[in-house]
Amino acid sequence: MPRSYRSQKKIWANVVRRVTERSHCARHDTSRWIEIRVGWISAGLILGFVFFARPEFAFAQETDCPESISVYQTIDKIPEDWTAKQDELASTLAGIAIYSGPPEEKALLKYDRWTKRNGLEYGTWHFPAKSSQRIWLSCRYSFTRVDLVRQLPAETSECVVTYDPKVSVSGCSPGVRKITCH
Repeated sequence: MPRSYRSQKKIWANVVRRVTERSHCARHDTSRWIEIRVGWISAGLILGFVFFARPEFAFAQETDCPESISVYQTIDKIPEDWTAKQDELASTLAGIAIYSGPPEEKALLKYDRWTKRNGLEYGTWHFPAKSSQRIWLSCRYSFTRVDLVRQLPAETSECVVTYDPKVSVSGCSPGVRKITCH
C-alpha cells in the first residue's frame, strides 16, 4: 500500500536528522578523522604499487602516425604521347594497419572489438603476452603506395584506435583520430 505524503515526509525528516547527527559527531571526533585520512593514504599507496608493479600501465603511450607526408613518386614507363607530373599536395593519413610480424609477411590483424561511443568509434586489438612475433603499426596515406611502418615495444599488449566517422580521407572512412598502445 502506498505511503501517504505525511508518512514519507516524516521518514525523510528522520533520515536527515540521523545524517546530521552523525556528521556533527564526526566533525568533533578527531580519531575518526585520522582513521579516514590513514585509510585514504593506504589506498593511494596500494594503487601506486599496483600501477608501478604492472609495467603495461606504465608505458601507455599515444602512437600517432604523422598527419601527412610529402612523397616523390616516379613512373617506370611513360606511355607514348603522355607526360608525367608531380602533384604538390601532401599525402594525408588515410588509415592504419596492425601486423603480427614485419608487414612484408602480410600477417594483417583485424581488431578484436569495435565499439561506438559519443560519436566516435574505437577499434581495439589485444596481443598475446610474451609472443615470439612482434607487433608492427603501419600508417597508410592518401594518393600513394608509401606507408610508414614501425615496430611497437615488445611489452605491447593492446592498441586502441579512435576513429571519427565524420572524417573521410580519400574515400576511406572513418578517419583516424588517435592511436594508444600499451
